[in-house]
Amino acid sequence: MYQLEKKKQWIYRDRELDIKATVPPGWKAVKLETPELPALQDEEAVKRSIKYPGYGESVKNLVVEKNAKSACVLVSDATRAVPTARMLKYVVEDLVAAGIPYDQIYVFVAIGVHREATDMEMRSFLGDLYGKISIENHTPFDTSNLICLGETSRGTPIWVNRKAYDCNLHIQIGKVEPHEFAGFSGGRKSVLPGISAEETIVINHRPKMILSENAAIGVLEGNPVHEDMVESAEKFRIDFGVNCIINNRLELSAVFAGDMTRSHLAAIEYIRKYLGVKMKAPDILVTTPGQPLDIDFYQTVKTLIALTEVLDKKTKVILYCGCQEGVNSEDMLRAFRSGESLEQVISYTKEHYKIQMDHVLLLSKILKKNVDIFVCCKNVSDEEIRQMFMTPCKTLQDAIEEAVKLTEKKEGEILFYPRPQTGLPVLE
Repeated sequence: MYQLEKKKQWIYRDRELDIKATVPPGWKAVKLETPELPALQDEEAVKRSIKYPGYGESVKNLVVEKNAKSACVLVSDATRAVPTARMLKYVVEDLVAAGIPYDQIYVFVAIGVHREATDMEMRSFLGDLYGKISIENHTPFDTSNLICLGETSRGTPIWVNRKAYDCNLHIQIGKVEPHEFAGFSGGRKSVLPGISAEETIVINHRPKMILSENAAIGVLEGNPVHEDMVESAEKFRIDFGVNCIINNRLELSAVFAGDMTRSHLAAIEYIRKYLGVKMKAPDILVTTPGQPLDIDFYQTVKTLIALTEVLDKKTKVILYCGCQEGVNSEDMLRAFRSGESLEQVISYTKEHYKIQMDHVLLLSKILKKNVDIFVCCKNVSDEEIRQMFMTPCKTLQDAIEEAVKLTEKKEGEILFYPRPQTGLPVLE
């Protein structure tokens, strides 16, 4: 998918976006990627991981223990690239075998406040189960379909999907990867933000929380966002969790199932062991989100945020992307348009905070270091890029030439590092 080769000059290719660029003479090029994990092609292994979980009771046993007559399954939306259907079928098999009929199994797309999943996306989530079991989008703005389960110790009101909560058995399916302020995705995030009210998500994601020193990639201990999410998930009660790892080719690589917390932590340990990425600070860093984050710019900036701890003003950054749905966040743009200086934008964001302004605050951590960021994206306007304190370029080649010029060097190193958000990048 991402190729770097040397002929007369170094040539970089992204076959997914059909982009090519050459490295200027005298400059060295290096490609870095999250370590490649093998695909889990043994279907029996996937089946065993779910039906005979290593981290708690099986679905069948839970149905019997709780005398459950209905079950909800929380699944990820299209921005997460989870092979849901492949894992869901084994969960449903056990539910039905234990006595819960198809018409009492309800799948909820845990969209948080993302856009609703389309019918085509829902079909892909269910696979052969489409038409046999119910599936619907979560409704974060529909107060009639929300129920309050109290508050967390930090005062976050726990408003969740009432229809999901009313089911006897609660199950989540999701993937685990480093997350920009929750430490890691997966597990408890199926509840908050997954099926929570907008109000609950806004309070959990509020500036004080996400700007905390411990609200960072790979950090759980002392992370207020994570701890708040855990409390909410415990109140909702997830009875069974399926937490998976996806490799660079978006293939299923590992499955951890059973108790939500135990299976989630097992997946995190797997990431820490196999997906750490050590790097040296280059003169220029070129990055791209890849799928599924490339759906829009709001998701794409997670690529930059993943590099927060390894960037400073000495490294020029180039972000290229497709973003077929544009920026897709009016709240994020409104915050960036609120002032001419970064300080004014941060002040406005804190004062008028909306949920999709979270990435404004997270990007500000990089921008405050005076990092120069060049962006090439045909579906985001030059004006919008400038409003976000970044420099637009027509092509990746243009961006490389501009960045080289800005370094005022005749020789240097360009690091091509696609999809950094899938690993744990750290400076050597």
